[in-house]
Amino acid sequence: MKSLIFSLLLCCSYSAAQAQAPAPAGYIDSIIAIVEDNVITNSELSREVTRIREEYSAKGQQLAASTTLNRQVLELLIVKSILIQEAENRGVKITETQLNDTMQNLAKRNNKTLAEFRQLLLAKGLEYNVFREDVKSEMLINTIKNSYARQNIDITDQEVDDFITRNGSDTNSLEYRLSHILIALPDGASSEQVTEARIKAEDIIQKLKKGASFTLMAAEYSAGSNAIEGGDLGWRKLAEIPSIFSELIQNIKVGEISESIRSASGFHVVKLVDKRDSEQVIVEQSRARHILITPNELMSNEQAQQKLEKIREEFLQGADFAELAKKYSDDPGSKGLGGDLGWITQGTMVPAFEKALLATKTGQTSEVFRSRYGWHFLQVQDRKKVDETDESKRSKVREQLQKQKEREVLELWQKRLRDQAFVKIITDA
Repeated sequence: MKSLIFSLLLCCSYSAAQAQAPAPAGYIDSIIAIVEDNVITNSELSREVTRIREEYSAKGQQLAASTTLNRQVLELLIVKSILIQEAENRGVKITETQLNDTMQNLAKRNNKTLAEFRQLLLAKGLEYNVFREDVKSEMLINTIKNSYARQNIDITDQEVDDFITRNGSDTNSLEYRLSHILIALPDGASSEQVTEARIKAEDIIQKLKKGASFTLMAAEYSAGSNAIEGGDLGWRKLAEIPSIFSELIQNIKVGEISESIRSASGFHVVKLVDKRDSEQVIVEQSRARHILITPNELMSNEQAQQKLEKIREEFLQGADFAELAKKYSDDPGSKGLGGDLGWITQGTMVPAFEKALLATKTGQTSEVFRSRYGWHFLQVQDRKKVDETDESKRSKVREQLQKQKEREVLELWQKRLRDQAFVKIITDA
């Protein structure tokens, strides 16, 4: 139920492949790459390169030379195609209801009705139906990534203890901004390939120490997923930083560059761009439970709403909430717990749920409302304000370790899928 990637979906309004007006009559697009059962066309590549140039130009940021940028963007499109096909092969589906809800949410986040949002896209020269498919593709990719992460990541109490023992519990308030260059190695790299990659990494380090721009060097040479951003990893707490970097960055000063670091992926070069203390805050938490009815192929949106209205009325007349949730709720995470969502920290739920939660007084039950997951009603059982205790710090460390392990696991998984996929580049991008 917690918000997963709503901010990412918002970015779709700016970062999904932007479809231009239809090509003129007689135009013949060319295939630039074959990826398993799909193809990538020259027009797709050109659109994405143009979008990225415009985006970074607006930020005043530099990009790599055209040839390098084309190669990097083509690789991004190849990986995207592989992930979409992997999702489809695993039977992942995005329903029309889910997609429609997402489009509605995108419109709202842009302060538009859906009709106005469609007109906005058209005014920018974007094809609404193609844009909608791009959003669906992003949802597919996110779903398959989340599914893989849930199945392959588990943070134990011992890992949390070990991290706190190594770094102390107060490291939760420290944040680091890193930039990163990866000189990648293929699976089963030969000694010659390892030597070549090491020499390349050391050459880059020497150029950086002589004043070369880290941003431009990353854009030109890095095989990391953030190469286009100049290798910028953004602000992260210590537990969110790859474990092979975490000890290093505590021993170098702001502005300094690491020596080359070897990992299974290749050789890394890291720069500590900045460091800061983040303020601790007291957070408000609500103990709540809910019942969810999700529309599907056999139940329309209106029917789902009507069904939940009847369930709510049954509860108000004295039926047990937990028993109703176990019998009717479509939320697999809370159904077996009688709808119990535990303690919810303000700001962690999707907007519609958050709004209803805040509007409902302690001990009261909300009206039926809709989110992108379907129709809900909730009951607030209790509220409290929580200071940054040792328990909450452990929880945050666990969440941060989860995020970092997720990044590492997903990166290796994507690399493995890429290595195993049939990819043929028809034209040198």
